[in-house]
Amino acid sequence: MITKLLGGYLYPAIAAAVLLAGVLVYGWGHSNASASWEAKYAKREVEIAQQVTAEMSRMSQANAMAKAIEAKRLADLAADNAALESKIKELSDEADADPDRDRVCLSDGGRLRIDSVH
Repeated sequence: MITKLLGGYLYPAIAAAVLLAGVLVYGWGHSNASASWEAKYAKREVEIAQQVTAEMSRMSQANAMAKAIEAKRLADLAADNAALESKIKELSDEADADPDRDRVCLSDGGRLRIDSVH
């Protein structure tokens, strides 16, 4: 009866229906997979952006700590340098005031001044 309605084209009509159903199912599956991958990609991009932000913050904090340590070290070196220059000036003034400064050899005061540097 169906064969007579379709004019003897039952098998081609069934094949076309199956093919159409397959195309529709494939299309729905593809769009679902595409949406799934887009969601995964968007989530991954957000995670990467968060990680980049966290790393930039960590690097900024590390740089700030390094600069603070550097500033403290420079202040310590400046203080040490000032103390050393003060000591050098003191020893130079003592050498200028030494009555034996024009002698060919070292005086006791000159020897003590040289030994104080070590």
